Amino acid sequence: MLDPDKGKEEVFPVISPAYERHLAIRILVFISFAAVVASFAIRMIFPTDVNWPLFVVFGLVSMWLSLVVIVRKSHNIPKTIMWQVTVVTLLSILWDWQTGWRGWSINYLMPIIYVSAELVMYITARIMKLSIRDYITYAMLDGLFGILPVIFILFGWVQVLYPSVICIAVSVIFLAGIFIFQGEDIKNEWNKRMHI
Repeated sequence: MLDPDKGKEEVFPVISPAYERHLAIRILVFISFAAVVASFAIRMIFPTDVNWPLFVVFGLVSMWLSLVVIVRKSHNIPKTIMWQVTVVTLLSILWDWQTGWRGWSINYLMPIIYVSAELVMYITARIMKLSIRDYITYAMLDGLFGILPVIFILFGWVQVLYPSVICIAVSVIFLAGIFIFQGEDIKNEWNKRMHI
């Protein structure tokens, strides 16, 4: 019996995933370029005291930096999370500074980022069934990041205390949980790395 599908030509060519990725990047580059040009053109037509095209540029730089980090570190999710925390922290401080330093970066954004990263790290480790060696270093670093707001409080840099206090409390509990429930695994992993 003849197969009716045999001998038929493909109507649509098969597009390789690499080509689709390159096309997606080109589209993003074009949109980014168009957004910057449009923002400067609109500001020239409708002048304002606020240099909001600069915000468009900072926003796009932030997006591209995050995208680069995700693409380059995608094989190691806990590491990617830590890189994202670092990039977003630095960008938020830069944005806050460029907009006249209102303190929203250290008052709100950084504590939220640290607590969110701890939750994402824990959930990812559970869902993906990561081994202790795959995530423990990054989980501990993330917990230490979460204790950083102690410095902000001690130096009087924050005007709103509760986000920092919540972040510190969650981070201390997070680190305590790691040591209480996985202390033996951490010790074994440490001994392996130190060849003890």
